[in-house]
Amino acid sequence: MEIITQLNDDEMCIELRGRLDAAWSNSVNKAFQDVVHGGCHRIALDLSHVTYLSSSGIRVLVILTKNLKAMGGYFRLIGSSPTVTEVLKLVGFEQLFDTFSKTESIDKSVVNYQRNIMSNTVKIAENDYEVYILNENAVQQGWVKNKVSPVLDDGINKAVVIPIHADTWVIGQGVLGSTNINAEYSGELLAVSGLAIALPGNDPAHPDWIQQEAELLPAVALYHGLKVTGKFRYLLRFGEIPETPPIRLSELALAALEICGSDTVSWVVVAETAHLIGAAAQVSAERYPDDFFDFPAIRNHLLFTAEPAYRDHTCLIIGVIARNPNFPLANQLRPLATGSEFFIHAHAGVVPFSPIHKGYIQLSESLEKLMVSQILRGVLHLLNDDREGVGAGESFLRRGALWCAPVDFKG
Repeated sequence: MEIITQLNDDEMCIELRGRLDAAWSNSVNKAFQDVVHGGCHRIALDLSHVTYLSSSGIRVLVILTKNLKAMGGYFRLIGSSPTVTEVLKLVGFEQLFDTFSKTESIDKSVVNYQRNIMSNTVKIAENDYEVYILNENAVQQGWVKNKVSPVLDDGINKAVVIPIHADTWVIGQGVLGSTNINAEYSGELLAVSGLAIALPGNDPAHPDWIQQEAELLPAVALYHGLKVTGKFRYLLRFGEIPETPPIRLSELALAALEICGSDTVSWVVVAETAHLIGAAAQVSAERYPDDFFDFPAIRNHLLFTAEPAYRDHTCLIIGVIARNPNFPLANQLRPLATGSEFFIHAHAGVVPFSPIHKGYIQLSESLEKLMVSQILRGVLHLLNDDREGVGAGESFLRRGALWCAPVDFKG
């Protein structure tokens, strides 16, 4: 089997030559998946030189066709040999294809899956963003839950229960649920718009989540961290052009800051990963030991990604970036880089790879699709490990969507 690919604008042309049977179906499937991982969701397939098509080959075509349509792309057949044509007709597969001749141009209106919302292309630093205005004057409200003083309440940190409504997000240290709260389970936490994800401090091998279902509204118990409410002002799309290099998390955060024209910005990202860098607490947030950040004790308190992790996954990231923040927000943020005037706090939940729909998308719909696999790979507090010579660097994302808005914080 020979597999020939050629990118034409945002459509990948794939020509197969030989037998598409059990011996080659995995190789062809990998070629298709590589195209999708590369950011191309529009595929034109030429089977003119395929001499045989088996059931295993048909299955590969069926799965890819359905997946591409589900993510707003398409899979069109631009040619097939008489043998393949007859097989596709017999199995009724032709109905799944958008078929065109090689010389026939595609009516862009037929494959326009983008909502009727205007956008502008903006270049910030070296990156291009498609910017959608969602709520032009939106400003969110933030609240800081800091740890208690060790001389109060016997050093016990009390949790605050927060329902995760459509316009609410939370990051910090906490636990899922609003009743029967067990502080021993508290750990890294992120929640937004009906989805809550946590990594139990006493069981970091088993991240857990709860998602809104019918009348069930998730809630979390927050020991310390950030809560933000309100609507987002902008949606930024990045990396949508196939083969665009991955973008640094810090570049995304700074782009949100610039687009919003504010010193403090809240943001939520759903994206495909190049890799992530971060850490996660392995002890309960109820009572951190005095030597939590001391070396070597910190090795027992935190899980580190000593090298890039979660390559080619999909993630949900929630964060805040601020320029020279004041108390109490400053207690929850860390410098974007050594000596930087920008400070950040961001948590990530990671799931198996699932391509992000291009163009305008809604956060609620994206979150519903995020947990379709029912698998949660991990939870991280994202970091920029910029130690000279030994640091692992920072997180990189390939493509995705970022919702952002200015935010005013109070203690």
